[in-house]
Amino acid sequence: MGSNSFHLVVVGVSDEGRITTIARAKEMVRLGESALSEGVIPAAAFERGLAALARLRDIAFRHQPEAILAAGTSALREARNGPAFVAAAKLQLGLDIRVIEGVEEAHLIYEGARQILPFADGKVALFDLGGGSTEAIVGDVDGYLFATSLKLGVLRLRTSRSSWECSDDEISAATEARVRAVAESAVADMKREGFSTVAFSSGTAKTLARLASNTGVERSPDGGTWLSVAGLRAIEKLLKGLTIAEIGRLPGLEERRADTILGGAIILRTLLEMTGRQQAFVCSAALREGMIVDYLARTKASQAPGRSAPRT
Repeated sequence: MGSNSFHLVVVGVSDEGRITTIARAKEMVRLGESALSEGVIPAAAFERGLAALARLRDIAFRHQPEAILAAGTSALREARNGPAFVAAAKLQLGLDIRVIEGVEEAHLIYEGARQILPFADGKVALFDLGGGSTEAIVGDVDGYLFATSLKLGVLRLRTSRSSWECSDDEISAATEARVRAVAESAVADMKREGFSTVAFSSGTAKTLARLASNTGVERSPDGGTWLSVAGLRAIEKLLKGLTIAEIGRLPGLEERRADTILGGAIILRTLLEMTGRQQAFVCSAALREGMIVDYLARTKASQAPGRSAPRT
C-alpha cells in the first residue's frame, strides 16, 4: 500500500522454491495526496483506500492463498490516522497490515530487485521512487550494504502546473534543487560505498521507460530496459510542451500519472546526475517481490551467509 498506488501480486512457489507469478492487479488510490503534507489521510482517500483493498483482497481470495502479506509505506507511517486505517482494514476486511519503516522498506525492495539486477560489474546503486519516499540502496549479489529512506516522492514533490504561478523552467529548477538538498548526503554515502551500476525501480520509472521507448527518445542497449540522462531530459522537454490532459493521452502512460510524471522525470534525472552515471537500469521487481522472498526465507527459517552488518 504505497502513497500513490496499491499493488497486488499473487505467486505460486514450487517445492524447489521457484516463484511463478499467477496474477497482478493495481489500484491508483493516492492515499498520500494530502497526508504527506498535512499529516492526515482525508476521509475520501481513507474510504477509497479501503474500497481498493477490498477489491484486491477479493482477487487474492480467488486463488486460495496460503498467506496474504500486506505492507504500508510512507503515507501510512506518516499520517496521524494511519493506525485508524490499519485498524479499519483489520475490522472490515480481515487484513493485517504491517506498516514498515523506511529502512525496512529499502531492505525489502532490494531483496526483490536483486533477483534481476545486473551485477556483472559488481555493486549496484538502486533508487526506488514512490509517492512519498525514495529508498536509496547500495548492494551486491548477496544483499544490501547501505540503505536509507529519503522524503522525496512524486506526490510529495508534485509539479502540477495548474497550481503554480511560475514557469515550467522555474518549477523544474525548484524541484531539482529540492532533490539535491534532500539526497546530497545519501548519494555521498553511496559513492563512498562504491558502485558500478545505477538502477531505478517503481511504477514511475517503468512508466518513463515505456514513454521513452514509445516516443523514440531512448534506445535500450543489451536487451535490457534503461533510462539515460539525455533520455530523461528529452522526456522533460516533451512533457513541458503539453497540457496535463495531453500528457494523459501519451502512449504508455496511465492518465492518473499525468500530473506527477514530469516531477518523476526530474527527480530520477537529478538523482542519476548526482551519481555521476549517464544511464540507469530499470528494474521490474521491488517491494512486492521482496516481501515474498522475505516471507519464504522466514517460513523456511533459512539464513543468509554471515556478512558485515549493513549501514543505514
